[in-house]
Amino acid sequence: MKRKDIILLIGQKGSGKSFIGKILEKEFGIKFVRVEDWAKQIKRNREVDNESYLKQVFLEIEKGVRQISKGVDNLVFESTGLTVYFDIMLKKLKQDFKVTTIGVYANPKTCLERINNRDQAIHINVSDNQVLMINEKVRERNFNTDFLIKNENKTVKELIDELKNIVAMTLNTTIEKKSDADNDYVK
Repeated sequence: MKRKDIILLIGQKGSGKSFIGKILEKEFGIKFVRVEDWAKQIKRNREVDNESYLKQVFLEIEKGVRQISKGVDNLVFESTGLTVYFDIMLKKLKQDFKVTTIGVYANPKTCLERINNRDQAIHINVSDNQVLMINEKVRERNFNTDFLIKNENKTVKELIDELKNIVAMTLNTTIEKKSDADNDYVK
């Protein structure tokens, strides 16, 4: 029995992980799972670095990814990849799935600008100082990924072409690009 594919986008807050996840879903039919929705539901009044919150978040993400994977051949989700609970989740997922990691990078100024201009209703709200601190930790961790996307000044078409190559090299199924649209994405 072939193992199902998971693409895991890892990078700084504001680097464009969600945007790239949406492209993978729209252009290649890979189910994009917004795990931040689960994190928001269980956050309550806890800080984003609260240990019990972080542990609960990654347990919930693993559980949710496993559940959703039952109905799809492949899926994509995102994380900053910072905590030991992320590491535990990733190790467990790799036991049962073919996990491909893609690092998503943008410079700190670009990340902060994107965060300040994005729809705050769908993201966990954090202060600029928290963003800078989290993103510095992500850069310091320098997670070793299978692929790296430098998400700076690229058109949607350029990102689609880059993703097409990654998808072709990694997924068990043949996936065709669905469109050449360059303006269908909301950042």
